[in-house]
Parts: sequence; C-alpha cells; structure tokens
Amino acid sequence: MRFIIEESDEILTTHAGLAAVGHLLEKSRLRNRLNTTHLEERPEPQVTNGDLVASYIGLLCLGKNDFDHIEAYREDIFFRAAVGVRAVPSSPTLRQRLDLAAGRADWESILREESAQMLAALEVPLTPVTAGDRTLIPLDIDVSPWDNSGTKKEGVTRTYHGFDGYTPIFAFLGVKEPRPGKRIYRNAFESEGCNSGARMVVE
Repeated sequence: MRFIIEESDEILTTHAGLAAVGHLLEKSRLRNRLNTTHLEERPEPQVTNGDLVASYIGLLCLGKNDFDHIEAYREDIFFRAAVGVRAVPSSPTLRQRLDLAAGRADWESILREESAQMLAALEVPLTPVTAGDRTLIPLDIDVSPWDNSGTKKEGVTRTYHGFDGYTPIFAFLGVKEPRPGKRIYRNAFESEGCNSGARMVVE
C-alpha cells in the first residue's frame, strides 16, 4: 500500500499527516531493533514491540498521550497503513508493555540512537548556539492555539487567544529557520502546495 499526498479541498481523513510519520519511521531501524529485544514477561507477544512503539508514536503525533485513546484506532485501516504496523495494540497491552520496558537500557539506547541516525540520514540542519565556551543545541517548546470554534470535538475549550480550540505543544530543535508555510519538511517530502488531502492507493 502506498500513499499519494496531494492538494485537495476534500478531507478524506482527519489524520492524513500520519503518512509522513510512517515515511520517517521507514527510514529508521526502530521497529526491527525493538523486535530483537525480549521482555521476560512477554517472550512472544501477539503485537510486536516494534508495532507497539510505532502505534504509540502515531498516537502522540495526533496529540494524544492517554493510552486509552489508542482504542479509537485499533480498527482504523488508514492508521495501520500510515504508521506501517500489522496490528494496533489494545490500551491495556500498550500500558503494560511500556511499563515493562520503562527503565530498560536497551530500549532507551535504541530510541536515542535511531532518533539521532534518522536526523543524520535526513540531513536535518541542527544549528547550534555558542554560550561562552560551550556549544549547545537549543530546544524551543511552546504551545500554538488552534481555532476549532463551532465544532463538537472532544477536549475543545476556550484558549487564551479568545477562541475555542486546542493548544498543542510544538518543539523545535536547533536555531529556528524561517520556512515558507506551503513547504513540507525538507528531505522527507520535498514538496510545495500539499496541504490537506491524502488518498490511499492499494497495490
């Protein structure tokens, strides 16, 4: 299954951006490496460690961090195809497996190493700043209110901008570089004008 990302006024899915997340995950060995690790309490899990973590990454990219939120995507064909998993874990499975993996040095090393290698492979520019004799990479984190006035979406409340909506938190690693609003992430999807629609093509 492959995705075509194109400009469209028709909303085919509310989370088309997950196609880009899956594209980035494919550039890493995260799933394969996690699948080689073994948790004694789950020696042969029905949902692999790689699928479990990829599913949770997809959930986080949708702005949801509660384990129970995964239930809405268990039967979502687009979600599974976008993040590249065979199976989406249940809420109890997600919670229990991550609890078992918490603090494990091998999982932490894999997550850190694969994150760094993906940034290097994509040639993401991480511009440092100098503070005295130290060279540092800044990490800017801030909220950005989204206007969802007039909708009945779960969690919509009054924002400090005076409209009803969400306030997702964004992080930017490195010195900020002004980029055209219509340009999609450099070296992942080098494209302009693709902003709303994603259609799924089955091969």
